[in-house]
Amino acid sequence: ELFNKIITPLGDYLLDFNNKLIELSKELENLKLKSVNLSENLTTRQQLESKYTPIVSDLIIPPDVIKSVYNGDLNQSWCDNLQFLQEKTQIYQQYKEKYPNLKSLDTLTKTLDLLYIKAIERIKNFMVAKIKRLRTIGTPSQVVQNQLIECRDIYPFLKQRAPSLALELRQAYVYTMKWYYHAHFQRYLQSLTKLTLHTIDRESLIGGTQSIFKKNIAVGDYSLGKRGQIIHAQDPTVMPAQIAEYNQLKFHMETAFRSFNLAIIDNGSVEYLFLMEFFQLDAEVNGVFEQIFSTTFQLGISFTKELITNTFDIFGVLILIRLSQGLVFELQRRRIPVIEDYLNLQMITLWPKFQSLIDMNCENMKRSSSKSSAISGMKPTTAHPLTLQFANLLSGFLKLTGVEQQTTQEPLYNSIQRLRNDYESVLTKMSKNLKQNELFLYNNYSFVLGILTECEGALADSETE
Repeated sequence: ELFNKIITPLGDYLLDFNNKLIELSKELENLKLKSVNLSENLTTRQQLESKYTPIVSDLIIPPDVIKSVYNGDLNQSWCDNLQFLQEKTQIYQQYKEKYPNLKSLDTLTKTLDLLYIKAIERIKNFMVAKIKRLRTIGTPSQVVQNQLIECRDIYPFLKQRAPSLALELRQAYVYTMKWYYHAHFQRYLQSLTKLTLHTIDRESLIGGTQSIFKKNIAVGDYSLGKRGQIIHAQDPTVMPAQIAEYNQLKFHMETAFRSFNLAIIDNGSVEYLFLMEFFQLDAEVNGVFEQIFSTTFQLGISFTKELITNTFDIFGVLILIRLSQGLVFELQRRRIPVIEDYLNLQMITLWPKFQSLIDMNCENMKRSSSKSSAISGMKPTTAHPLTLQFANLLSGFLKLTGVEQQTTQEPLYNSIQRLRNDYESVLTKMSKNLKQNELFLYNNYSFVLGILTECEGALADSETE
C-alpha cells in the first residue's frame, strides 16, 4: 500500500514529463524547421536585394531632386541635378533596350519628361529676368554675366533640349548687349568730348608761322616733348566720365582716344570670354561678337574721324596709330583676336590723314622757303628755322617709332623719305642765295645729324648715314 502510494504518483509524473519532452522535441523540430526557412528566406532576400537594388537605384528619382528642379534656386547644385536627370535618361534608354517589356519604365520616362519641361521653363524665366535686368539703368553687365556663369551648364542643356528656344534667348541677349554697349559708350563719348583739347592749326606746319624767321627758333608744336610716353603707359585705367566732364585742364587728343579704345578692348575682352564660356560658341563667336559691338565700333571710328578731321597735329595722328598698334599687341597677348579688325580699321582711317599732313608739311615748306622773310633770315653759321622744325619733326617721328616698327614696310618710311628729299631740295635751293652756301649746308645738316643721333633703330640709322 505504501509502495502504491509512492510509486503511482511518481509514475504519473514521469509519464507526464515524458509527454512534455515529446512536445518540446516537436517544438524544437518546428523551431529548427522555421530557422532553416528563415535562413533560406534571408538568403533569398539577400540574393534578390543584391540583384534588384542596383536596378532600383538606377531607376529611382529622389524626391529632393524633384523638389529642387521645381522650386530650388538656380545655382551649381541645381545644375548638378540637371546632369543627374540626363544621366537617368541614358540609364532608362539602356534598360529599354535590355528590358523592352518593362512597363514601369514608361511611367518613369513620363516623370522625367515632365521634369525636363519644368527645367526648360525655369531656365527660360531665369535668363529672361537676367536679360531684362541688363536694360535697367545702372546695372553693371559683368554682375549679370557672373550670375549666368555660375549656372553655365543651363545653356548647353537648353541647347540640347530646346534648340530653337536657346537660339531665341541667345539672340535676345545679343540685341540687349548691342543696345547696352552702344548706350554706355555713347554716354562715355559725350563725356570725353567735353575735354578741352589743344588746338593744332595750319600755322603748326613747317614754316607756317612767319615770326619764326625773325626769332630763329622752332615752333613749339614741332617739339614732341613727353607726349610719346602715353604709348607705353602702364596705367590700365581709363579716364572716368565724371572727371572728363569737369576737368579744366587741356589735353592732347591721344588722351581721349586712348581712354575710349582701351575701354572698348577691356569690355570687348570680357564679352568675348563670356560668349565663349556661357554660350560655348566656337566658329560662331566672331559673328555673334560683331553683332553686339558693330554699332559701338562705328562710334569709335566716328570719334577718331572727329578728332583728326580738322587738326594739323601730325604727332598726335602718329601717336593714335602707335596706340592702335599697341592695343593690337595687347589683344594678341590676351588671345582675343576678334577686336583686331576694329583697330585695323582705326589705322586705315589714321594713316591717310598722316600722309595728308606729310603732304601739307612738304608743300608748306616749299612755299615758305621762297618768301623774303625766309631768305632774309638766313645765316651761314646757324641752322635755319626750317631746319629746326624739320629736325624736331623727324626726331619726333623716330621717337614715336619703336625699334621693332622701324622697317621699310611701314608707311612712315616713305613719308620720311619724301619729307627728307623735299627738305634737301628746299635747303639746296635756299643756299644759292648765300655766298657761303657750303657752310650754310654743312651747319644745317650737322644740326639735323646731331638731333637724329639721339634716336635709335634701323630707321634712325638710315637717316644719319
